[in-house]
This record gives sequence, structure tokens and C-alpha cells, in this order.
Amino acid sequence: MRTSNRILLTVVVVGLASAAAWADGMIVPVRPDLRVSGAWAVKYHHVNIIVRDQVASVSIDQEFVNTGSGMIEVEYLFPVPPEAAIDSMTLVVNGKEYAAVLYKADEARKIYEEIVRIKKDPALLEYAGFGLYRTRAFPLQPGKPAKVIVTYKNLCKKDRGLVEVWYPLNTEKFSAKPIEDLEVKVDIKSKADITAVYSPSHDLVVDRKGARQVIATYAAKNELPATDFQVFYQAADEAVGAALLTYQPQASTYGYFMLLVSPNVRTASQSVMPKDIVLVFDHSGSMSGRLLEQAKAALRYVLKNLNRGDRFNVVSYSDSMDTFFDGLVPAEAKNVEEALDRVDRIEATGGTNIDEALTLAMKIVAGQQGQAAGRPKYILFMTDGQPTIGRTEVADILDDVRKANSDQARLLAFGVGYDVNTHLLDKLAEQNNGKSDYVKPKEPVDAKISSLYAKIKSPVMTNLKLDLRGIRFTDMYPRRIADLFEGDQLVLLGRYDLPEPAALAKTEDGYHSQLVVTGVYEGKEKAFEYPVTVRPAGRDSRYEFVPKLWAIRRVGFLLDEMQLHGRSKELMDELIRLSKEYGIITPYTSFLADERVAMKDSAGHKRALALAAQEQGREVAGRGGQMDAKVRQALREAENLAAPAGTRPAEGAVVFGNSSAEKYDKGEAEVARNVRQVGNQAIYGRGNVWVAANAAHVDPERDKDKIREVQQFSREYFDLVRANTVAENQVLSQQRPNEELIISLRGQVYRIR
Repeated sequence: MRTSNRILLTVVVVGLASAAAWADGMIVPVRPDLRVSGAWAVKYHHVNIIVRDQVASVSIDQEFVNTGSGMIEVEYLFPVPPEAAIDSMTLVVNGKEYAAVLYKADEARKIYEEIVRIKKDPALLEYAGFGLYRTRAFPLQPGKPAKVIVTYKNLCKKDRGLVEVWYPLNTEKFSAKPIEDLEVKVDIKSKADITAVYSPSHDLVVDRKGARQVIATYAAKNELPATDFQVFYQAADEAVGAALLTYQPQASTYGYFMLLVSPNVRTASQSVMPKDIVLVFDHSGSMSGRLLEQAKAALRYVLKNLNRGDRFNVVSYSDSMDTFFDGLVPAEAKNVEEALDRVDRIEATGGTNIDEALTLAMKIVAGQQGQAAGRPKYILFMTDGQPTIGRTEVADILDDVRKANSDQARLLAFGVGYDVNTHLLDKLAEQNNGKSDYVKPKEPVDAKISSLYAKIKSPVMTNLKLDLRGIRFTDMYPRRIADLFEGDQLVLLGRYDLPEPAALAKTEDGYHSQLVVTGVYEGKEKAFEYPVTVRPAGRDSRYEFVPKLWAIRRVGFLLDEMQLHGRSKELMDELIRLSKEYGIITPYTSFLADERVAMKDSAGHKRALALAAQEQGREVAGRGGQMDAKVRQALREAENLAAPAGTRPAEGAVVFGNSSAEKYDKGEAEVARNVRQVGNQAIYGRGNVWVAANAAHVDPERDKDKIREVQQFSREYFDLVRANTVAENQVLSQQRPNEELIISLRGQVYRIR
């Protein structure tokens, strides 16, 4: 169970991925026939968090409204974990203040359970074990706002330089309507340089006010949150910062790690390495009109933003090749101006000779001597079509480019529109240390390419390698570590084990080791070392999100392997297992959301996956090919568990990618209604029966003699609640009226009716 002194900056503490704790309040109608949710809505929710010297000062400003047609009596509940220090809590309704009473954990448990019993609503079960601020009842007129202002302070715990800031938004899922205006702002100021800033829960806008102050903001309109807000930051006066987060579910299993690597914002600009870059530009006949003008705009942006000391060239190709210069030239004003002039004169004409264009680009950057030999090298490649001229077979092109890339240049491939071979571009990027991306026909090409170049503009450290002394890494994603750029951050996930734990120093906190990050820094091979702690199983629940995020990337890798090399029994078995355990829904695994498919039916799952893989792999070009490529890209590049903007994840599990062409074209996410994600877990609907992932192996009919039936809200039911972990009670809280829940608790399978 999380507590506020564990680095969390909330008043209520629940883990994003399972260790639950809460600090946000909610309205509860006094009438027994009204449930916790559905009778009220949140109009706006503004949170301002100021962190100074690890102390977080939190200010909450909310407005509630009665969504019904008649007046209701309500009370305001504010769950409080042990040791949270709340400065004040003021509830204002129509200008009148209502004081709140603080109940200790034992008293609060009785209140929570009593509300659950009376309302026949398990929603509050996950708060059992916490304290409670509770106001007396007050009237809530229909349509009239009730404003709530809460302020408190909390100590954020520091873990080897990594500080966690936490605020729970999950209680807002009880709102009857999406919140019109939602904003959480975190203002962090430190006495040391702030390197890493990371949220596993939400997409942030990070505004660096200097080396030692950062403002991170999450804002949304008309959204219904279903995930708590969590931010980690690291403050250390280091040229390159690194933080290791580890979590081991059980002592007998692999542990999971996340590694954050980021350059120091104060010193990075002084350490930027000059680079070589070749822009490979498709001007075939199909690029005519608006597309050509956008592509030219992207080229102009890159050329105008080359760094001093960079060298460059442009290969403009169709069925013939046109290189702007003889080899690489310095990014000096006269060369850039000449290139810009030639870009202006490009016309769309001819076919598409991808093979010759890429092999020529690779030869331009290869074989540099002397000081230039250690420079990072990039090929920015764009095409809007399939190869039609020269060597056109995928295997031939891949072989030619691999042989030509003798200097290990990174290939960044862009497919523009639907008439591209996604298999070719994905494979080119994979075997040449890069990445692939795709642009829809109506998407702005210039914005997409300019955004990517802005991220790779200034390399700080290249050829990175990792070593955790005495600890073995495995299954790390991405498999090939990207270069580290100014203003960027690497997020790496993998598994680990301890082959010889006796060789490591050990204290009550865990095993102590040294993380070594090696690479080319300021033109020379350099190693940075960091002390790290790997905690034994069950010691720390703050990083429970790491296994699920690793699983998402692992699923992306498995789908890539199936698409590029064909499917096998082993790949399919693991993909199904991971998807089922963590509720990772894709067009490949949509059968998990199909109530006609029994959760126990492993053979049926495999048949459904094989059919989906065959269907998805049928198109390597066209809209279907691009949709498939984007599914895999979203999985393998996932950096947090945030749901896409505009979705309502409380209604189900957000799907990675699209099965609907219409939604894909509009950029709309899809939701699997028969899957609910609960922290690190998932439950699956089969009619009115919901099955937790840990009981998915059970056949409800054939194994009924092994299943213990419990009546919801009975004495035995509340005995289970008191024995459960917070994560287990989170699952119980998901059960809705007229539903049954099958779940495994402490080795026993229960059917809660």
C-alpha cells in the first residue's frame, strides 16, 4: 500500500499501475438509492502543484454540479492516506463554507463499508484502509455549482536522486459527464540541475525555465480521467543524467526495469557533436501539387536548421538521380543558399528508383577519414510510392542498402500517403539502426518531418551501450539504442535477473550496483557511472507500471517479428499471454474483447490471432498497410500508459491502432467496451460475467466445483475486502449492477454474484 511519505505528492495515494492511493475528493449523494457515480458531474478541475526542496504544495480548485432535475443532499468525501499533512480543506457552496471532519483509518473503513453496503455500490472499496475528510450533508441544487477548494502539503520521497510527484485524478471517473476543463500543473524548482522529467501516466507539455526549474502541464478538454497523475524528475549536476526504475513482481521471476537517459539542459549545447546528414527526396510524378510543396517546405526547414559544423547533401530522385553537391559539404551559408535555390526548382516527374537513391546516399556518408570518421551520420529518406525503376524486389533493395551502409548511418524513413510498401520501409529502418514513420494523405508532411528533425538536430552522445554490473539485462526495447540529442530523453525498458546476487552489496533497501552508460561524447569514447539500487520483490510498489509498459513494447516487437519474418507458435503464444494479462488490445488481439470467445479457449485464441495476422499481413501497401504499420509503431515506441486524447478510457480499454479506416483517417482512437483496464491488470466481459486476467484459465462451468461463490456485499464479501491488497480491491470496485465477477485471490477462485 502506498503512503504519502513514499514520494507521492498527493493526499491520496494509489499506484497508476496498481498500488492505489487517492487524494482527490468526490461528491456522494446521501440518498441510499443514488449511487456514488451518475448523480453529479465535475465542471472544471484545476490543480497547481509547487515543488520546492522535495516539499509539494498542492492547491485544488474544482466545481461540481447536480446533473439531475431535483435537489439532492450530498456530502464531500476526501480520502487521506496515512501521514498525509493537509493544511486546510474548504468546501464552498453558494458562498457558504462547510468544515470537514478528519476520520482515522479504522473509523474511515467503517464509513466506506457502510456507504458501499447502503448504496450497493463497490466504487469506494479501493479506499479502504485510508483516512477520510468528510463534510456534513448540504443541498446541491440542479444546475447550481458547488465550488471546492483544497490545499495541502506533502513530502515527496527521493529515490537515488529520482523524485516522484503524484496526484490522483481517478476519482473523477465517477463524474456523470466528461470534465469540460482539466489541468494539472507542476512547477518544480531544484538546487541541482533537472535532467529527467517523465510521466508514465500522461502526455506532458514540459516548459524548461532554466536548468533548475521545470513546469510540466497536463491539460484536456471534455475528458473523463481514469488514471492518476504521476511525474518523476531527477535533479543532479551531471553532464548526462540517468535513472533506473526497477520492479520485481515475484521473487522467482524476472525483474523489470526502465532506464531514463537525458542530457543536462545547461551543458548539452556545449557538447553537441557535428553531424553528417543526407536528405533523400522523392520528386516522382505522384508528388505533384500540394504534396510537392509540403515536401519542399520540410526540406527548407532542415536546411535552414543545420548546425554550424554539420555537413550535408541532398539526393533528389525519381527515375534518375540528382545530387546537389559532390559529396558532403559544410553547412555554410553559401552551400545552404545554393541548396535552397535548387529545392525551389524541383519539379515532380518520372518513376521511383528507391534502390539507387538509398545506395547513393549511403555511399556519400560512408568511408570518411580523420576527424570526420566519428561523426554521427543520418539519412532522412522520404518516398510517396513503391519502387518502380531499377531494382524493385524488396530483398534486393535491402541487401544493396545494407552493403552500402558501411559506416552504420541511421536511416529515418518516411512513407507519404498510402501507396508505399510498409514492409520495405520498416525493414530498411530496422536493419539500418533507424525508425520508420508514415504520413496520411491529408496530414501535413512538412510539420511531421520538421518535428522529427528538430529532435535529431543536435546529437550529444552516440553509440550508447549499457552495463549494470553484476546484473544481467535481457529483452530490452528498443533493441538498438538511439542516439541522445539535446532536449530529448531516451526511455528504455527491459527485464533483468541476478545471476550471482551474493556478489552484490546488499542492504535493507536492496541490491546495490553501478550503472555504466558508455558512448561517444564530445567526440571521444566516455563512460558515465551511476549508483543504483535493485529492490527485491514486493519491496516497492511505486514502479508497478514498468512491467506493463515493457509488455506493450514487447508486443510491438513480437508483431514486428511476425510481419517481417513470419509467425511461429512461440511468438503467437507469448503475444496472446501478454495481451491477455495486461489487457493490450490491438486489431490482432481484438478477439479478447469478443464476448463470444471464451477466455479459457487458448486454441481458439491462437486461431483468431493467426487469422488476424494473415489479414493484417495481406496488405503491405495502401491504407491497410499503413494502419498496420502504425499499430506496431505505437506499441514499440510507447513511453507511457496515457490513453490517446479524445477518448474515454473509463468506458473500456483503449485500442492500440485502428481497425476502422474511417476512424484512422480522422485520427480517432477506438475503445474495446468488453475490456476494462484496472491498473496493471485487465478484466474481460463475457455477457454479464467479467473475468479477471488472473482467472482467465478457469472454465466457469467445468471448474465450478473449484470456484467459491460469494454474494456481493455479504459478510464474507467484506472479509475478502479487508484481506485484499489495494490492487485487488480496485478490481472488485469495477463490478457494476447485474454483473458477476470471477477473480483469483490468494490461490482461490471466487465468483462474486
